[in-house]
Amino acid sequence: MIKLGIIGAGRLGSFHADKAATHKTVELIGVVDPSEQARKKLAEKYHIREFADVKEIIPLVDAVVIASPTLYHYELGKPCLRNGLHVLIEKPMCSSWNDAEKLVEMAHQAGVVFQIGHVEEFNPAWFVAKENELQEIKNGSPAIIDAVRTSGYTFRSTDIGTVFDMMIHDLDLVLSLIPSPVTWVDAAGFNILNGQHEDIADARIRFENGTIARFYSSRTASNTVREMKITSMSCSVTIDFGARIVKKYHPDQSVLQGLFNPEHILPEMSAKIAPDFMKEHFLTNEMTSDTVPALSAVDALAKEMDDFIESIQTGRQPRVSGDRALTAIAVAETIVESIRKKMPIPFDSPKVKGNNLKT
Repeated sequence: MIKLGIIGAGRLGSFHADKAATHKTVELIGVVDPSEQARKKLAEKYHIREFADVKEIIPLVDAVVIASPTLYHYELGKPCLRNGLHVLIEKPMCSSWNDAEKLVEMAHQAGVVFQIGHVEEFNPAWFVAKENELQEIKNGSPAIIDAVRTSGYTFRSTDIGTVFDMMIHDLDLVLSLIPSPVTWVDAAGFNILNGQHEDIADARIRFENGTIARFYSSRTASNTVREMKITSMSCSVTIDFGARIVKKYHPDQSVLQGLFNPEHILPEMSAKIAPDFMKEHFLTNEMTSDTVPALSAVDALAKEMDDFIESIQTGRQPRVSGDRALTAIAVAETIVESIRKKMPIPFDSPKVKGNNLKT
């Protein structure tokens, strides 16, 4: 059994505690939070110990989940990693690349599992799309990507802006998909609620292989959207992360084989072809849980916990390692810088050794 502690007794900490408490190879030891009321509530629910200071739980556990506000991730992660604990830390890893890089280095030195909570990696819609429809892009073909993530204001994660709070999910996914370095970042953003951070952001990222990815996030929107559209030369794939629906729109073989090259079709023939051309030669395939069992509802947070525990038991890398997430932090930080400076910024960052990441 792996002895595990929860650091942070808020909303996410309670979710992680639930997954740990019901995991067959985990013994949930205790919860750490400076708020006596919050930690007592969680401790009583799961019949575990409560602590006010992270140092108290370190000698008692093999691993921890850090689900505190991002502002405290570095200071909480540092003693855990330095004392040889395996760590699952909620996204974003940190609010600055410098702190994130230090945590990753500590994890390497300690030889422990260091996993970042980018839970969309465990969304079945992403898995189905990536494994079945995006091989061409994974192999290096350029793509045009449009990612949108919006919600109403929740009054959570107020210590960071929407780039690190929401957009970071899609940054991590796209960076894991495109086997090519980022070269340019151009972004704009606005503060709506007069806080310290942006509430709306739009970023355009160029990759060395010609891929262009646009990311839009807002936490002051009228509706909730979690969607990504990925277009290559052979198809367009739309992923609805919330509904777990994958739509593929693609030309048929006759189009792909160049049989309708407009330079070779006479005007009188094109007039006959045009009215029904798109309907007859461009196809739509919608994949839902009714047609693709892999898209059935899953508990992504439980899958994330499974991955963390299995990584500890086997010594393999987790699906979203600290190294992988470090690149997303570097790009997110550059986006915030571009917003602040109101100008595009070249991404030849010495911070990362390329971002051609594989999962």
